Amino acid sequence: MAKFTNYARGSRGISLKDGSTVWLEPGESADLDKKDVAEPLPDLGSKPKGGSEDDASELAALKDQVAALTKQVEDLTAEKAEAEKSNAALTKQVEDLTKAANKKS
Repeated sequence: MAKFTNYARGSRGISLKDGSTVWLEPGESADLDKKDVAEPLPDLGSKPKGGSEDDASELAALKDQVAALTKQVEDLTAEKAEAEKSNAALTKQVEDLTKAANKKS
């Protein structure tokens, strides 16, 4: 038995000598007897290489960026809440002044 894994982006079919086809979706594997497999094999792609130090540093940079953006959102949310309070206070002042002006008229 041999293990066949599809590392390609799309589905791949492995033809068998009995005329049937074993379809593998991306990332899927199948254990098949090599003597039952009809040649030629489809291009199943190649196994992805493990992560590198560049990937780790890129991941760390992205995490830092996410943390900075999260902090920015929190700050802007607090600023918005403060502006809404200030707006409500100013609206009340305008209403009070309008009522006072209308009474004098």
